Amino acid sequence: MANSEGDSFRSIIQQDPGLPRDNPTTSFWQTPPHKLSSAQSAELPTVTDIAIIGSGITGASVVKTILENHDTAQVVVFEARTVCSGATGRNGGQLAINAAETYIKRREALGAKMAGKIVKFNLKTLEAMREIAAQFSEGLSQAQDPEVTEVTKVRAFNDEETFRSMREGIAALESDHPDMRGVYTVLDKEACEKDYGVHGSVGGVVHPAGSVWPYRMVTNLLDAFLRRYSSRLAIENNTPVTEVVYEPSTDAKYPYIVHTPRGCVRASQVAYCTNAYTGHLLPKIRGILFPLKETMTVQELSPPMIWPIPASWAIHYTPFVDGDTGHYADGLIYGMQSPNSGYYFFGGEKCPPENLISSDDTALAGTSVQFLQDQLLSLFGLDTGRSKVVSSWTGVMCFSSDLLPLVGRLPSDLTGRSGSGEWLCGAYNGYGMPCAWLAGESLGLMILGKTPRDYLPEAYLISERRLKETLSVERSMGFLNAP
Repeated sequence: MANSEGDSFRSIIQQDPGLPRDNPTTSFWQTPPHKLSSAQSAELPTVTDIAIIGSGITGASVVKTILENHDTAQVVVFEARTVCSGATGRNGGQLAINAAETYIKRREALGAKMAGKIVKFNLKTLEAMREIAAQFSEGLSQAQDPEVTEVTKVRAFNDEETFRSMREGIAALESDHPDMRGVYTVLDKEACEKDYGVHGSVGGVVHPAGSVWPYRMVTNLLDAFLRRYSSRLAIENNTPVTEVVYEPSTDAKYPYIVHTPRGCVRASQVAYCTNAYTGHLLPKIRGILFPLKETMTVQELSPPMIWPIPASWAIHYTPFVDGDTGHYADGLIYGMQSPNSGYYFFGGEKCPPENLISSDDTALAGTSVQFLQDQLLSLFGLDTGRSKVVSSWTGVMCFSSDLLPLVGRLPSDLTGRSGSGEWLCGAYNGYGMPCAWLAGESLGLMILGKTPRDYLPEAYLISERRLKETLSVERSMGFLNAP
């Protein structure tokens, strides 16, 4: 790539992600909208102890942790659009780990002990998600069914290189952590087709997993908490935070001023649970955090297929650029089936590269929708015409330059302010479901002056070492194969 192209790329990943856009593509998960989707106070509170920006899985986890661990703390949640309308309300619904795919690289960077701790944290987080979904739906008359389903995850590999890499990851994980033996089972291509109905692969692996309706899980919890803590919790939808200012001289107890189009709220502390949009409020973080957009589809097969066991699927392949169109395919397609409707939820991306690095979820690439439709049929060896697209939308993920989440107190190097009451939890690098809930729990504890859970990987914490050594625009560009 020429220097001018490299400069252009650097500019793209460092650009302001902006606020969540008005009129985003309509996510099937969010239909019909929850009754709280546009809820807001008649007037904004003038002060709050903790301002939480974002109402997805992370924000909900921080809310729950603070309210359950402090008797008097006041919490205001700010949401730019409708409740849970960002990444959580747009994801793939997968309760699955990506342990073996990433284990060797994490071991090289962090050591075997920390790489193993991350895997176990991911598994623990997925179990916590199941428990939360059940806790805030079973027996509650106003709750919606989050459709938690236990499945076998079938990962199919379309080329020998990615399949070999997966097997090497499994071997390394099991060698370093014998208690992980038996989580994965390796299949040859015949077993993929005979036992799981997966066609066209060179081989595969299976492991336990699950699926959930993430929007319902979060809205059930927030609805219950608004009723349980009505005097201490406010959720302000359609109230984007446009600026955070630190002015302790005018109010030492509430030194932060949270600006919104509806007015200002003074806060003692501010938690950024905004994921890909964090850079709008924290310009110094742009480039070390960056957005990547993916497409989701809901498809119906006609006639429907009957599976002997509940399953979810993934197709792994070497990322490539289409020589004819220049479109980039990112190496992974993931899918699950709704246990109630029978619809297939499949996500992935094949689009012009400039559409991939974007925080604009109002735009949908028709090439990605067609790609996902073709891949669903190919996976099951079906003829063209068997699939109908019921719904399609885009969602924006957040990646970090060292491919690890960021959890903890923000230093002045990133906020540009001298105060110590700003916090961040985000950048899940495409796997928010096995990270966000328990990462948010530890952030909530830290905001209250407590220590994070001992099962939170220390590698996730915001530290001076990470800021100096692994979090940089150059690392981000390297990850995205730019000079």
